Amino acid sequence: MRVEPRVSRAKYDQELSRLHEQRATLEARGIFALGSSAYPYIDLFFAPRHPVRVAVPTQQTGGGLVLPQVTLFAVEVPSLAARPFRAHFDLSDYDLRPPSLEFQDPWTGELLQYPTMFRALEFEQQRKAHLVLLDDHPDTHRPFLCLRGIREYHEHPQHSGDDWMLYRGSMNLFSIVMSLWRVSVDLVHPNLALQPNAIQLNWSADEKL
Repeated sequence: MRVEPRVSRAKYDQELSRLHEQRATLEARGIFALGSSAYPYIDLFFAPRHPVRVAVPTQQTGGGLVLPQVTLFAVEVPSLAARPFRAHFDLSDYDLRPPSLEFQDPWTGELLQYPTMFRALEFEQQRKAHLVLLDDHPDTHRPFLCLRGIREYHEHPQHSGDDWMLYRGSMNLFSIVMSLWRVSVDLVHPNLALQPNAIQLNWSADEKL
């Protein structure tokens, strides 16, 4: 079943207009609409700003003993910070179907590969921090955001009981974009651990709702 093209285009224009109206809110969070967007696609540039948290092992002496101690401090390391990305939304058949989302390199348009991507984390009191950016969708075999409002979530076999129609009336592209920002930028911090024989990059989520 498909949406009549004129209806789908009108809904697309409505969502694009809403994003333009919320430009100040988006740009304050490092989200910028790209002028290359054309129906049925909308492209947004995300520019994360969190510094890397570096864990550096130090040593203290006390009573003749050398005691290991780890001190955390934040330092801006641009080459290691969460990388910018392009969120490529496909609004075909919207809003009978939710928007589809791909993650692209903002300069080349190439699809980002999971091993080199940022990580998206959601924090809940019951489940604590858990990944919502997963590496392999069963249909596309691409990285996907496992979050309500995203087509790849609702059309995943494991979420057949959580239909888009339950949220269609209360969600729009702006709210979905803000959810993406929250789990991929706002809550997430890259952490660099310097160890004697290795450097390890981990991701953590702030415990805030």
